[in-house]
Amino acid sequence: MIRRISVEQRIVDSARKRAAILGCSVLVGLLLGSAIIIASGSNVLEVYAETVDAIVGSARSVQQTLRATTPLILTGLAAAVAFRMRLYTIGAEGQLYIGAITGSGMALLLGDGHPAVYVVPAVLLAGVIGGIVWALIIAVPRAYFGTDEVVGTLMLNFIALHIMNWLIFGSVSFWRDRENLGFPGGKIVPEAAQLHQFWGRADTGIFIAVALALILGLYLKWTSHGFEWSVIGDSLRAGIYSGMNVRRQIISVLGLSGALAGMAGAMQVASVTYALEPRGLESGSLGFTGIVVAAIAGLNPRAIVPAAFVVAGITTAGPSLSRIGVSPASVIALEGILLLSVAGGQFFNHFTLRVAPAASEASAEPAS
Repeated sequence: MIRRISVEQRIVDSARKRAAILGCSVLVGLLLGSAIIIASGSNVLEVYAETVDAIVGSARSVQQTLRATTPLILTGLAAAVAFRMRLYTIGAEGQLYIGAITGSGMALLLGDGHPAVYVVPAVLLAGVIGGIVWALIIAVPRAYFGTDEVVGTLMLNFIALHIMNWLIFGSVSFWRDRENLGFPGGKIVPEAAQLHQFWGRADTGIFIAVALALILGLYLKWTSHGFEWSVIGDSLRAGIYSGMNVRRQIISVLGLSGALAGMAGAMQVASVTYALEPRGLESGSLGFTGIVVAAIAGLNPRAIVPAAFVVAGITTAGPSLSRIGVSPASVIALEGILLLSVAGGQFFNHFTLRVAPAASEASAEPAS
């Protein structure tokens, strides 16, 4: 008997069903990841046990994971808020670099002559402004001329990286430590600009990031802006026909995305690198990893917090896994498989598969 498979659109309104689909997607990702682990010659149970231990096995592990979670929450939010409106920007990486430049510049400018209660917010605000300005370079032409935000933001990522590298490696700029006669590096930001460490290496940045995730979740759900962004994301035509200012909303969303990524850059300077350090900021690929976090969370701001914690844990577990024979490439492959599994799961939030008889068979008259 010939069967026909059709794809029909649907919307899963139940939060329980969405959570079930997400959970199954993660489980499938872990099962597929087991094949990578087996292929590398490692024991699956040992690898996953070592991963859990590296994430929450000790106080130091939790501190390290929390520290790595903070920027991923912010870059995850940056991706989620744009993707929800079908604006597929991948510019968080470059916006993070610019935020690090402006944030560290503000820290060095203010110096130690002011209390931390004023300096830290100024540093974060400078990062936000830097991220917004960098995002607007693409947001304005995207809103008014329909330029491709994917290509534009990708190009700006490389430009931002070269600017950051030039400030430290190719010039005697304000950011470069001129007293260091060895390998070029950035000036250490003053202590007043550094985030307070409340538990070992864990700093107060995690509270700021979690608070922003909760606030953004409420904002998207209960405000008119959130409603308009949802409508435009579902149907651009519907937004236009209902009288919404689509251009303004595109600029607002991309600007907000840039602000979050820029804050992540400033926060890295204030809590991790303590200077404008291109190697440290580039090695984490935090902007691109934020896209993975947003996808795992289903673009839900509140779900981004646990998703960022898991991804940060997998990343920080890399050195521990290498000791039992798992290569860094395998760790990256595990992240990629998890992303693809979750992306595949999101398909079932919007579509369903139906199996039906072929058209010729369905139209045949039954025998009397």
